[in-house]
Amino acid sequence: MAKITKIATQKRAGRYNLELDGRFAFGISENVLAKFGLMKGRELTKEEIERIKEADLVDQGLKVALNYLSPALRTEKQVRDRLKGKEIKAAVIDSVIDYLKSQQLLNDASYAKAYVQTKQVFSPKGPRAIAMELKKAGVSELLIDDALANYQEESQLAVATKLAEKIARTHRRDSTRIRQQKTAQALVQKGFSFDIATAAINQIDIASDEEDEQENAQREAEKALRRQRTGTAKERYYKVKSKLYSKGFSAETIESVLEQLDFGQDDER
Repeated sequence: MAKITKIATQKRAGRYNLELDGRFAFGISENVLAKFGLMKGRELTKEEIERIKEADLVDQGLKVALNYLSPALRTEKQVRDRLKGKEIKAAVIDSVIDYLKSQQLLNDASYAKAYVQTKQVFSPKGPRAIAMELKKAGVSELLIDDALANYQEESQLAVATKLAEKIARTHRRDSTRIRQQKTAQALVQKGFSFDIATAAINQIDIASDEEDEQENAQREAEKALRRQRTGTAKERYYKVKSKLYSKGFSAETIESVLEQLDFGQDDER
Protein backbone atom coordinates (compact mmCIF):
# COMPACT_ATOMS: atom_id res chain seq x y z
CA MET A 1 0.00 0.00 0.00
CA ALA A 2 1.15 3.56 -0.68
CA LYS A 3 -0.29 6.66 0.95
CA ILE A 4 -1.04 9.90 -0.87
CA THR A 5 0.98 12.50 1.02
CA LYS A 6 0.50 15.46 -1.31
CA ILE A 7 -1.52 16.58 -4.33
CA ALA A 8 -0.14 19.73 -5.97
CA THR A 9 -1.22 21.66 -9.06
CA GLN A 10 1.09 21.78 -12.05
CA LYS A 11 1.77 24.82 -14.20
CA ARG A 12 -0.32 23.14 -16.88
CA ALA A 13 -3.98 23.86 -16.29
CA GLY A 14 -5.97 20.85 -15.16
CA ARG A 15 -2.92 18.75 -14.22
CA TYR A 16 -1.77 17.64 -10.77
CA ASN A 17 1.32 16.03 -9.25
CA LEU A 18 0.69 13.10 -6.96
CA GLU A 19 3.14 12.26 -4.13
CA LEU A 20 3.10 8.83 -2.56
CA ASP A 21 4.87 8.27 0.76
CA GLY A 22 6.55 11.66 0.47
CA ARG A 23 7.90 11.20 -3.06
CA PHE A 24 6.66 12.36 -6.43
CA ALA A 25 4.92 9.47 -8.13
CA PHE A 26 3.25 10.72 -11.34
CA GLY A 27 1.05 13.40 -12.80
CA ILE A 28 -2.68 13.06 -13.39
CA SER A 29 -5.50 15.08 -14.90
CA GLU A 30 -8.29 16.75 -12.97
CA ASN A 31 -10.75 14.30 -14.54
CA VAL A 32 -8.85 11.29 -13.22
CA LEU A 33 -8.42 12.94 -9.83
CA ALA A 34 -12.18 13.33 -9.56
CA LYS A 35 -13.01 9.94 -11.09
CA PHE A 36 -10.99 8.04 -8.47
CA GLY A 37 -11.82 10.41 -5.62
CA LEU A 38 -8.17 10.91 -4.78
CA MET A 39 -7.25 12.94 -1.71
CA LYS A 40 -4.42 13.35 0.76
CA GLY A 41 -4.17 10.49 3.22
CA ARG A 42 -5.77 7.86 1.03
CA GLU A 43 -3.93 4.58 0.63
CA LEU A 44 -3.62 2.93 -2.75
CA THR A 45 -2.81 -0.64 -3.77
CA LYS A 46 -0.45 -1.40 -6.66
CA GLU A 47 -3.45 -2.43 -8.75
CA GLU A 48 -5.21 0.89 -8.04
CA ILE A 49 -2.08 2.85 -8.91
CA GLU A 50 -1.82 1.05 -12.28
CA ARG A 51 -5.52 1.70 -13.03
CA ILE A 52 -5.04 5.39 -12.21
CA LYS A 53 -2.00 5.65 -14.47
CA GLU A 54 -3.85 3.86 -17.28
CA ALA A 55 -6.88 6.11 -16.85
CA ASP A 56 -4.65 9.16 -17.10
CA LEU A 57 -3.12 7.92 -20.35
CA VAL A 58 -6.61 7.41 -21.75
CA ASP A 59 -7.64 10.87 -20.58
CA GLN A 60 -4.64 12.43 -22.31
CA GLY A 61 -5.39 10.50 -25.49
CA LEU A 62 -9.01 11.59 -25.28
CA LYS A 63 -7.98 15.23 -25.14
CA VAL A 64 -5.89 14.79 -28.28
CA ALA A 65 -8.83 13.12 -30.02
CA LEU A 66 -11.36 15.74 -28.93
CA ASN A 67 -9.12 18.57 -30.11
CA TYR A 68 -8.84 16.80 -33.45
CA LEU A 69 -12.61 16.30 -33.63
CA SER A 70 -13.54 19.82 -32.57
CA PRO A 71 -13.34 21.57 -35.98
CA ALA A 72 -14.88 18.77 -38.08
CA LEU A 73 -16.22 15.23 -38.20
CA ARG A 74 -13.58 12.51 -38.51
CA THR A 75 -13.51 8.81 -39.26
CA GLU A 76 -12.24 6.15 -36.88
CA LYS A 77 -9.18 5.64 -39.07
CA GLN A 78 -8.36 9.35 -39.08
CA VAL A 79 -8.57 9.55 -35.28
CA ARG A 80 -6.49 6.40 -34.87
CA ASP A 81 -3.85 7.79 -37.21
CA ARG A 82 -3.72 11.07 -35.28
CA LEU A 83 -3.28 9.24 -31.96
CA LYS A 84 -0.62 6.96 -33.43
CA GLY A 85 1.19 10.06 -34.62
CA LYS A 86 1.30 11.24 -31.01
CA GLU A 87 2.95 7.89 -30.07
CA ILE A 88 0.03 6.81 -27.92
CA LYS A 89 -0.08 3.10 -27.08
CA ALA A 90 -2.42 0.85 -29.08
CA ALA A 91 -4.35 -0.28 -26.00
CA VAL A 92 -4.94 3.33 -24.99
CA ILE A 93 -6.08 4.19 -28.50
CA ASP A 94 -8.61 1.36 -28.39
CA SER A 95 -10.01 2.70 -25.11
CA VAL A 96 -10.26 6.22 -26.52
CA ILE A 97 -12.03 4.99 -29.66
CA ASP A 98 -14.48 2.92 -27.62
CA TYR A 99 -15.34 5.93 -25.47
CA LEU A 100 -15.83 8.22 -28.46
CA LYS A 101 -18.12 5.69 -30.10
CA SER A 102 -20.16 5.23 -26.94
CA GLN A 103 -20.72 8.99 -26.80
CA GLN A 104 -21.62 9.15 -30.53
CA LEU A 105 -18.63 11.42 -31.12
CA LEU A 106 -17.21 9.00 -33.67
CA ASN A 107 -19.49 7.45 -36.27
CA ASP A 108 -18.27 6.50 -39.74
CA ALA A 109 -21.83 6.20 -41.08
CA SER A 110 -22.68 9.76 -40.04
CA TYR A 111 -19.36 10.99 -41.40
CA ALA A 112 -19.98 9.38 -44.80
CA LYS A 113 -23.50 10.80 -45.14
CA ALA A 114 -22.36 14.29 -44.12
CA TYR A 115 -19.41 14.07 -46.53
CA VAL A 116 -21.67 13.15 -49.45
CA GLN A 117 -23.99 16.07 -48.69
CA THR A 118 -21.07 18.49 -48.37
CA LYS A 119 -19.54 17.41 -51.69
CA GLN A 120 -22.76 18.30 -53.47
CA VAL A 121 -22.44 21.93 -52.40
CA PHE A 122 -18.84 22.72 -51.52
CA SER A 123 -16.04 21.57 -53.83
CA PRO A 124 -18.59 19.54 -55.88
CA LYS A 125 -17.65 16.02 -56.90
CA GLY A 126 -19.27 12.98 -58.43
CA PRO A 127 -19.97 9.69 -56.65
CA ARG A 128 -16.84 7.92 -57.92
CA ALA A 129 -14.49 10.56 -56.53
CA ILE A 130 -16.43 10.72 -53.27
CA ALA A 131 -16.27 6.94 -52.88
CA MET A 132 -12.49 6.97 -53.38
CA GLU A 133 -12.01 9.72 -50.80
CA LEU A 134 -14.24 7.98 -48.25
CA LYS A 135 -12.38 4.71 -48.78
CA LYS A 136 -9.09 6.53 -48.23
CA ALA A 137 -10.51 7.95 -45.00
CA GLY A 138 -11.17 4.41 -43.80
CA VAL A 139 -14.92 4.15 -44.34
CA SER A 140 -16.15 0.66 -45.24
CA GLU A 141 -17.61 -0.03 -48.68
CA LEU A 142 -20.96 -0.90 -47.12
CA LEU A 143 -21.22 2.49 -45.41
CA ILE A 144 -20.02 4.25 -48.57
CA ASP A 145 -22.72 2.58 -50.67
CA ASP A 146 -25.33 3.47 -48.07
CA ALA A 147 -24.25 7.14 -48.01
CA LEU A 148 -24.14 7.41 -51.80
CA ALA A 149 -27.64 5.93 -52.11
CA ASN A 150 -28.99 9.42 -51.41
CA TYR A 151 -26.92 10.94 -54.22
CA GLN A 152 -29.33 10.11 -57.02
CA GLU A 153 -28.72 10.75 -60.72
CA GLU A 154 -31.01 13.78 -60.68
CA SER A 155 -28.87 15.41 -58.02
CA GLN A 156 -25.68 14.34 -59.78
CA LEU A 157 -26.87 15.99 -63.00
CA ALA A 158 -27.76 19.22 -61.18
CA VAL A 159 -24.34 19.38 -59.53
CA ALA A 160 -22.50 18.40 -62.73
CA THR A 161 -24.38 21.02 -64.77
CA LYS A 162 -23.38 23.85 -62.45
CA LEU A 163 -19.81 22.59 -62.46
CA ALA A 164 -19.84 22.29 -66.26
CA GLU A 165 -20.83 25.95 -66.60
CA LYS A 166 -17.90 26.97 -64.43
CA ILE A 167 -15.42 24.74 -66.24
CA ALA A 168 -16.60 25.85 -69.69
CA ARG A 169 -15.99 29.49 -68.81
CA THR A 170 -12.34 28.75 -68.10
CA HIS A 171 -11.95 27.37 -71.65
CA ARG A 172 -13.80 30.12 -73.50
CA ARG A 173 -10.74 30.72 -75.73
CA ASP A 174 -10.79 27.15 -77.04
CA SER A 175 -12.80 25.93 -79.99
CA THR A 176 -16.27 24.64 -79.26
CA ARG A 177 -15.23 21.00 -79.79
CA ILE A 178 -12.17 21.24 -77.53
CA ARG A 179 -14.20 23.16 -74.99
CA GLN A 180 -16.71 20.31 -74.90
CA GLN A 181 -13.97 17.71 -74.62
CA LYS A 182 -12.16 19.51 -71.80
CA THR A 183 -15.38 20.08 -69.89
CA ALA A 184 -16.41 16.43 -70.22
CA GLN A 185 -12.93 15.27 -69.19
CA ALA A 186 -12.95 17.54 -66.14
CA LEU A 187 -16.35 16.24 -65.05
CA VAL A 188 -15.22 12.63 -65.35
CA GLN A 189 -12.08 13.46 -63.35
CA LYS A 190 -14.37 14.95 -60.72
CA GLY A 191 -16.01 11.56 -60.33
CA PHE A 192 -19.07 11.78 -62.58
CA SER A 193 -19.93 9.08 -65.10
CA PHE A 194 -19.48 9.82 -68.80
CA ASP A 195 -23.26 9.71 -69.26
CA ILE A 196 -23.83 12.33 -66.55
CA ALA A 197 -21.01 14.47 -67.97
CA THR A 198 -22.54 14.33 -71.45
CA ALA A 199 -26.00 15.12 -70.14
CA ALA A 200 -24.63 18.07 -68.14
CA ILE A 201 -22.89 19.52 -71.20
CA ASN A 202 -26.13 19.19 -73.17
CA GLN A 203 -27.86 21.23 -70.47
CA ILE A 204 -25.69 24.30 -71.03
CA ASP A 205 -24.92 26.57 -73.94
CA ILE A 206 -21.31 25.60 -74.47
CA ALA A 207 -20.96 26.48 -78.15
CA SER A 208 -19.08 29.66 -79.00
CA ASP A 209 -20.86 32.02 -81.38
CA GLU A 210 -19.42 32.43 -84.89
CA GLU A 211 -17.56 35.63 -84.05
CA ASP A 212 -15.92 34.19 -80.92
CA GLU A 213 -14.99 31.02 -82.78
CA GLN A 214 -13.33 33.12 -85.48
CA GLU A 215 -11.42 35.18 -82.91
CA ASN A 216 -10.26 32.07 -81.08
CA ALA A 217 -9.04 30.49 -84.30
CA GLN A 218 -7.29 33.71 -85.30
CA ARG A 219 -5.49 33.87 -81.97
CA GLU A 220 -4.34 30.25 -82.21
CA ALA A 221 -3.21 30.70 -85.80
CA GLU A 222 -1.13 33.78 -85.03
CA LYS A 223 0.44 32.04 -82.07
CA ALA A 224 1.28 28.99 -84.16
CA LEU A 225 2.73 31.13 -86.96
CA ARG A 226 5.01 33.01 -84.55
CA ARG A 227 6.52 29.69 -83.54
CA GLN A 228 7.27 28.72 -87.15
CA ARG A 229 10.56 30.53 -87.68
CA THR A 230 12.00 28.07 -90.20
CA GLY A 231 10.84 26.34 -93.36
CA THR A 232 9.18 27.61 -96.49
CA ALA A 233 5.96 29.59 -96.54
CA LYS A 234 4.16 26.47 -97.73
CA GLU A 235 5.52 24.43 -94.83
CA ARG A 236 4.54 27.12 -92.37
CA TYR A 237 1.07 27.26 -93.90
CA TYR A 238 0.44 23.55 -93.45
CA LYS A 239 1.89 23.46 -89.96
CA VAL A 240 -0.45 26.25 -88.85
CA LYS A 241 -3.36 24.58 -90.61
CA SER A 242 -2.60 21.27 -88.89
CA LYS A 243 -2.41 23.04 -85.55
CA LEU A 244 -5.83 24.60 -86.03
CA TYR A 245 -7.35 21.23 -86.91
CA SER A 246 -5.84 19.72 -83.77
CA LYS A 247 -7.47 22.54 -81.79
CA GLY A 248 -10.88 21.46 -83.03
CA PHE A 249 -11.79 24.29 -85.40
CA SER A 250 -13.96 23.59 -88.45
CA ALA A 251 -12.52 23.53 -91.97
CA GLU A 252 -14.55 26.61 -92.89
CA THR A 253 -13.22 28.62 -89.95
CA ILE A 254 -9.66 27.47 -90.59
CA GLU A 255 -9.73 28.46 -94.27
CA SER A 256 -11.16 31.85 -93.38
CA VAL A 257 -8.40 32.52 -90.85
CA LEU A 258 -5.56 31.27 -93.04
CA GLU A 259 -6.59 33.65 -95.81
CA GLN A 260 -5.85 36.55 -93.47
CA LEU A 261 -2.31 35.48 -92.51
CA ASP A 262 0.95 36.38 -94.20
CA PHE A 263 3.15 33.29 -94.61
CA GLY A 264 5.84 35.00 -96.64
CA GLN A 265 6.65 35.90 -100.24
CA ASP A 266 7.38 32.35 -101.35
CA ASP A 267 3.87 31.20 -100.41
CA GLU A 268 2.90 28.37 -102.77
CA ARG A 269 -0.25 26.72 -101.65
